[in-house]
Amino acid sequence: MHRPLLLLLSAVFPLTAQATEILDSSINLENGRYSIEVNAHIDAPLETVLDVITDYENLPRANPSITESRVLLAYAPNRHRVHTVIRACILFFCKSVNQVQDIKRDASRVEAVILPELSDFRMGSARWSLFPDNASTRMHFSSELEPDYWIPPLIGPWLIQQRIHNEIIESGRYMEQAH
Repeated sequence: MHRPLLLLLSAVFPLTAQATEILDSSINLENGRYSIEVNAHIDAPLETVLDVITDYENLPRANPSITESRVLLAYAPNRHRVHTVIRACILFFCKSVNQVQDIKRDASRVEAVILPELSDFRMGSARWSLFPDNASTRMHFSSELEPDYWIPPLIGPWLIQQRIHNEIIESGRYMEQAH
């Protein structure tokens, strides 16, 4: 008689925590610019997380919002110009967004700067800072973006935050399976 109750409780309240977890996040909108901060825990080693983030030709595998990704220029082994196409949806309206970034990688950080003249953004930058946490990784993601397309101001920040949370969770699952 207690067994069905235990099965039901374990389905509703799993005993193990979600492997990729958003620890905290914030998003602010000021004068059309979005500032985003996310701290997350990923149950994969730092090297795996770093390798997935910088596997530019295969980003669509790790992030379902990215429909296309390719290296345009390789300045050095740790510096690239990368073009991505992102499927951005707001409610039922979807748009393909082009983004060209110059990306620099070191042992525990990736920094990207959007080239506005080649992108659908007026400006943008992003930074992934990675910290080993036993066999896992803590990630701090920060970004500042100014889209060159309209996003509803009242719900835009919430929608962007939800999208980024979903992308980090999906990418984290991919990273966990990759190691």
